[in-house]
Amino acid sequence: MTPSQITLVQESFAKVAPISDQAAVLFYDRLFEVAPPVRAMFPEDLTEQRKKLMGTLAVVVGGLSNLDTVLPAASALAKRHVNYGAKPEHY
Repeated sequence: MTPSQITLVQESFAKVAPISDQAAVLFYDRLFEVAPPVRAMFPEDLTEQRKKLMGTLAVVVGGLSNLDTVLPAASALAKRHVNYGAKPEHY
């Protein structure tokens, strides 16, 4: 990503951060709408999952200028998702 693109992503995310829970609700509602089978991979109560999603996004977006600090954790997270049953077609 170019520095300008990074800035745009970070500025956009800063606008979403104050409504992070609502944004996460919208995300999961849409996810389960377009991919109903993945619903079974998540707990019934998504409160903690929504917090994890937005926290992870905050870390990744905040680290876009220094991917070396973000990529190892993002890679480990992706590998854990395989254990949860995630498949390439889910992405």
